Amino acid sequence: MSETLDLSHDQINAFLKQYEIFEPVIAVDSGAFGNVNANYAIETQTRRLMLQRVGRKKNLDQLRLSSHVSNMLYARDFLTPNFHLTVEGDPFIELDGEQFRLMSYVSEPVMERRPSVSDALRIVALAEDLHGTLNRYFRFVDEGDRRYMTAYQDQPDLIIKAAFERTDLSPETVKRNDSVRGFLTPEFDKQTSVRHCHGDIKFGNVIVTPRRIGLLDFENYNVQEWGWEIGDALRSWFSDQRDDVTWSIRAEALEAFLEQQTWFTKRDAVLHTLRTTAKLLVHLYTDREDGRYYFSSEPEADRLVKVDVLISRHETFMPALLSFARTRGYLD
Repeated sequence: MSETLDLSHDQINAFLKQYEIFEPVIAVDSGAFGNVNANYAIETQTRRLMLQRVGRKKNLDQLRLSSHVSNMLYARDFLTPNFHLTVEGDPFIELDGEQFRLMSYVSEPVMERRPSVSDALRIVALAEDLHGTLNRYFRFVDEGDRRYMTAYQDQPDLIIKAAFERTDLSPETVKRNDSVRGFLTPEFDKQTSVRHCHGDIKFGNVIVTPRRIGLLDFENYNVQEWGWEIGDALRSWFSDQRDDVTWSIRAEALEAFLEQQTWFTKRDAVLHTLRTTAKLLVHLYTDREDGRYYFSSEPEADRLVKVDVLISRHETFMPALLSFARTRGYLD
């Protein structure tokens, strides 16, 4: 496939037939590109659908699992996409070594800016509800559904362990990884439970309406400590973009959230956020050296620049969060 990500109507019609949809496409909006995946809004005479080009080469069982989880939640009235299955029963098709998935069109708007304190509290409450539903479901599923429960390659602990065990990294990457090592093993006031987690509840994956909140993108679904989930969420929700390469903290909003939430001590919430940010930096430092850039839906020439911008933002976010926490007495 070309890096322009263009798909012709004929190609899309051929995809739809594999899902037993025989209505011809009448309109395509190919402008919905994320950091990793590219999404094509499709209209036929009677349907609105979303075709997703999976940006990174994925473990196929993980694609099956993330689609299965989203569909299970959709069936239980969560606001999530519903993935269509092909005639072979898979949620994806392959073309030229890439995977594509077809899902229901979610008309509710995705969050385009960082959430208010009240919305952040609502999202965490939704995450708890989602965790409980997934925990109950996977406790009682039959063996046919357990085939999806494969080890997931992107577990946070495994990413960290693999990076620090490598002997082939350049001295510069080793130095960068070592610079955040101390944040990866904090002593929490209370260890969080291991749960079935969404894995990526950044604000761009959240749908917020006055009545409902929903979640998109279950590709990072995982069984992990809840602390990884909340730390990544707080990093996304309460960072403050000062310029293209610098992040700070939405200090008043984060302070209000920490005062009102009841799930973590303030100290633990900060430590979870620092740990998750450090993990992401280790991932980015290592992937940068390997050439496996995060922005895989972007043209090759733009990827390195964007990865360096993302690294800079998180390298400036961490000291800003530390200063915020120490000023307020959350950390020594």
